[in-house]
Amino acid sequence: ARRVIRVLGDPQILLVTLSYLVMNYVFYLVTFWSFLYLVQERKLSVLESGWLGALPFVVAGVAAAIGGRIADGLRRRFGDRTGPRILPLVTLPLAALFLYLTVSIEHAYPAISALCLGFACVELNEGNYWGVAMRLAPNDAMAATAALNTGGNLGGVLGTALVAALSAEGRWDVVFTTGVATSLVAALLWLTINPGRGART
Repeated sequence: ARRVIRVLGDPQILLVTLSYLVMNYVFYLVTFWSFLYLVQERKLSVLESGWLGALPFVVAGVAAAIGGRIADGLRRRFGDRTGPRILPLVTLPLAALFLYLTVSIEHAYPAISALCLGFACVELNEGNYWGVAMRLAPNDAMAATAALNTGGNLGGVLGTALVAALSAEGRWDVVFTTGVATSLVAALLWLTINPGRGART
């Protein structure tokens, strides 16, 4: 129990978890609110919104699989400390850009393309977060990944009430602006994370 408490109180694991929490705000935003956005803001039919709203998940699923391989390659090429930082520091600001374009582009189909690319940029990082959490606590990986997973779910819990309130007012511009902000915060937190340091056990 003492080892678990020590891992859960480790500043590096908490930083990775916090970054994952704010990144997952975007995950839950796209997962649960894309359909309503397309109906309310883009004025698409229910049927069209249904199948177009599924496209980000297809793209993100492919990105998550590819992202794990990219993360492994970067770690091998640049080492445990620098390698895992590169992917989020590049892709999460790109996600912020695509989320901004989602609500800035006038026509629906290009906007949906931007939404797909933004979600893909987020999901490219999935394997990297989990891999770093396990390497930070190699002897207590279950506790580390449990903390990470809890943080990710909290991103959805905290975001749901906010998005629900904003969407009820038709403020989709603000909804996606918060996604832009959380993507950038998630990226910036990686500047404070040392992925090459194993947690004390």
